[in-house]
Amino acid sequence: MIVSKVQKQAKAKSSPANKSAAPEISASHDSIRERAFQIYENRGSEPGHDTQDWLRAEIQLAGRPIESR
Repeated sequence: MIVSKVQKQAKAKSSPANKSAAPEISASHDSIRERAFQIYENRGSEPGHDTQDWLRAEIQLAGRPIESR
């Protein structure tokens, strides 16, 4: 049987070694949205940082420490 390059890549992505690299987020979409909005308000409601706010909320709700810049 011939295995395509795409099939090999898909198999590699699903291997147990790669699953530990990106832990699953257990927080619900609504709780992430609410926390991201709180972060937005705490920042003074300055627009243009929605993706950063969302990712920061995911990290906080996952219980991981945040690196500040």
